[in-house]
Amino acid sequence: MIKKVAIVTGGTRGIGLGISQQLATEGYHLILGFNSNETAAEEAKKTLEAEYKIKVYTVKGDVAEAETVDKFFACLESNFEGKLTALVHNAGLYLGTTTTPASEEAKAAADQQSKLLADGNFTSLAQYEYYQNVYPKCFIRCVEKAVNYMEDGNGYIVATSSPGCNMNQTPKLAYILPGTGKTVVEFLTRYYAKTLAARQITVNVVIPGFTKTEAWNSVTEKFGGVDSEMMQQTIKNTPMQRWCSPTEIGQLVAFLCSPKAAFITGVAVPIDGGLHLQ
Repeated sequence: MIKKVAIVTGGTRGIGLGISQQLATEGYHLILGFNSNETAAEEAKKTLEAEYKIKVYTVKGDVAEAETVDKFFACLESNFEGKLTALVHNAGLYLGTTTTPASEEAKAAADQQSKLLADGNFTSLAQYEYYQNVYPKCFIRCVEKAVNYMEDGNGYIVATSSPGCNMNQTPKLAYILPGTGKTVVEFLTRYYAKTLAARQITVNVVIPGFTKTEAWNSVTEKFGGVDSEMMQQTIKNTPMQRWCSPTEIGQLVAFLCSPKAAFITGVAVPIDGGLHLQ
């Protein structure tokens, strides 16, 4: 009998893989979304199934598209009797930097972003709309479907945000477009937390700081990579003076997706070694 099942968008690499591993440690079977890297997705599935003796299914697609969200829940119905315990919306990207655009919409937005940056600009309505699809619109689509498969008192929803996306932290101006999307997600977690409290379903958001992942290799490539002198100084200037690991973020998410956190809802939890204190 299937006891615990989680959907994790962006669950096959980086922070998402760390989350998937820790949920697997807690006995969760998994449906993992990925954008385009089929090799990494297959390796994640193979490793998780072998190490944790669970069932893992992968779903390929751009989370900006409603069809991708539909595929998550079709997989749930086909393989897990439509029983869902946890939803983790972790999928994220910085177009042309941390991921290769897979859909036509993503490619168009990435091309426009490159042109704008070359001209010294940061924003466009097309890019804004794309990031809104990746973050809040996808989150709404996922949550509105997920709650129909969750039992009262046995449902957990977690989203991933970034530093500078709420009033408690300094805004990161170069991150304006993804950041505006995640800002809305942080508000939505509070909205859904109040709405779903009567059903004893919790909704929270985690805010990772500097986390050593493949994505950060891409972000810092022009500065010499994650081990460059500039990045070493950046990390040294943070309160705990070290990188976070995907495992640490996964442990927090796994906690929030457990009965131990059943009375915690509507919060945004920084896991950043004190970065939010600066």
